[in-house]
Amino acid sequence: MTDLMDRPAPPGKVAPSGRLGVRALVVFYVSSLVGTGILLVPGLTERQAGPASVLAWLALAVCSYPFARFFAEMSAWRPDASGLAAMVGAGLGARPGRAAALLLVATYVIGNPVMGIVSARCLLGLLGQPDGPVYPLAMGFMALSAAFTLLGLAAGARVQAASLVVLLLGLGGAVVIAAPRFDAGEYTPFLTQGWGGVGIAVVTAFFSFLGWENVSTLAEQVDDPARSYRRAIRWAVPIVGLLYAAVTAAYLAVPGDEPVVITALLGASLGETGAVVGDLLALGLAVVATNAWVLGATRVVRAAARDRILPRVLADRPVPATVVLTLAYTAVLTALLFTGTGEEIVLIVTSSGFLLLYVAAAVAALRARGTGRALRTTAVVTLVIAAVFLSFAGTGLLLALLLAAGCAAVTARTTS
Repeated sequence: MTDLMDRPAPPGKVAPSGRLGVRALVVFYVSSLVGTGILLVPGLTERQAGPASVLAWLALAVCSYPFARFFAEMSAWRPDASGLAAMVGAGLGARPGRAAALLLVATYVIGNPVMGIVSARCLLGLLGQPDGPVYPLAMGFMALSAAFTLLGLAAGARVQAASLVVLLLGLGGAVVIAAPRFDAGEYTPFLTQGWGGVGIAVVTAFFSFLGWENVSTLAEQVDDPARSYRRAIRWAVPIVGLLYAAVTAAYLAVPGDEPVVITALLGASLGETGAVVGDLLALGLAVVATNAWVLGATRVVRAAARDRILPRVLADRPVPATVVLTLAYTAVLTALLFTGTGEEIVLIVTSSGFLLLYVAAAVAALRARGTGRALRTTAVVTLVIAAVFLSFAGTGLLLALLLAAGCAAVTARTTS
């Protein structure tokens, strides 16, 4: 992979040999967001808030634009593979920036394996073995996505684009096909767990809206970041928001307890054949999303190594970073297997970790010099929304704060 990791572009400048334009960014945006989250999370939020969980999804869809615009402006101002961490360092200083970089790596490592779990369950559903070896298969899917990053950005973008078009058409078609089976009675009673349940559902569903910051890790290889990022979010935000709202509303209206959304939609209308097709589409969406997120994780790891937060050898070439990430994902999945920890707590911790980083990046944008009006305005909105969401995080926030404190302690020791 041709790489620019050792030559970060200065603020406001276009990286040399940029290869990604608006279309590629839209693909990476949508594939970062539409995948595991929309397949798995609506079922979790339904358990937390009942039919009122649709309010959480609608609120997040509306909040997507300020988040997306903030990260687009951030990437335009400072194209850097460190993403959020680069913004924190620019506004709050080197030590908080290094702690943020390590927290970002840790959050990717903890959260990404959930996508492998979803892929594994979809495959086992296809094979008619729902009680099969989920975690070993999840390890294999994570290794496959890690290997995908070695294709390079240009080739990876083409593969992602072709796969995404087919899969999105299938997801939209599933909603249309399931429409005759919708039952308004599924929405009553509506507020089964009170507003507190809706608040918890917001934090859980937020996992599905993580991805706007993931694409900022590609900024060093984007042609004209200021223009490309701003134009890309004009397409990506409405695509993601409308799709999430429609799919979640449809899922809640379909009778049954199938946890995988697309399988539930197609199974309700087409029976066993529909469930098989649903599992195939779900598997494809999960793999496409995992590819995008593992690519982002690889960029973050290599950027942290470039800045000597992680061992320098991880920055020099893509293979070492890919191997280390694969081993880290395997370790996380092994821990989940032997502790019996469910995906729900992992999603909440991951969401809380990213929300903490959002807050830090927003504060940094307000303190940094020369950020411009658009970046500062979106930073204020992002700060307020992220703080409100964090107020509902509960245990997830506590665990994320402990993780952040550990990252700060490690980076402080290595710089002292």
